[in-house]
Amino acid sequence: MRRQTNSWPIAFCGIVAGLCVAVMLGGSVLPLATFCAPALSGALLVPVLIECGARAAWLTWLAVSLICVLTVPDPEMAFAFLFLLGYYPLLKVRLDRIRPAVLRWGVKLAVWNGAIAAMYGTLTQLFRLAYIIEELRAYQSWMLAALLVLGNLTLWIYDRALVSVARLYLVRIRPLLPRRR
Repeated sequence: MRRQTNSWPIAFCGIVAGLCVAVMLGGSVLPLATFCAPALSGALLVPVLIECGARAAWLTWLAVSLICVLTVPDPEMAFAFLFLLGYYPLLKVRLDRIRPAVLRWGVKLAVWNGAIAAMYGTLTQLFRLAYIIEELRAYQSWMLAALLVLGNLTLWIYDRALVSVARLYLVRIRPLLPRRR
């Protein structure tokens, strides 16, 4: 009788976690990647969710979040992954079950905007990051409102992109992976 082990899921989660951290560290080199790197790293958690389940995906998000908060030089980038873009692909599975669609999008927007407020509140109030405080003060109120609208449009784009990422993984990448034993 062959004994089953957990080595494949653990190895898969470890490889994806390492790739997420590498993307975040690489993104810290480019000033424009403050939100692109966390979004890409969050999308990399979709295969973990598919292959290993929700518990392993959430633990991988937590591990990557902790490593990024400790190692990524750009705190705004690390906190964007921790507060928003890292866990959203995992939460999306639950949110997509909400019916009707208007309520589903209302909840998604509430989560998204609440996470943005919590992230910037933490960065400005708890950590008192002067460059972020000054950057926010430099904006006029209409500019902040426009950024919020653009951020909500970004949610819609990210949400749609995650569906494509899952499809791409299932159709093109998953067949190339070695079979689990």
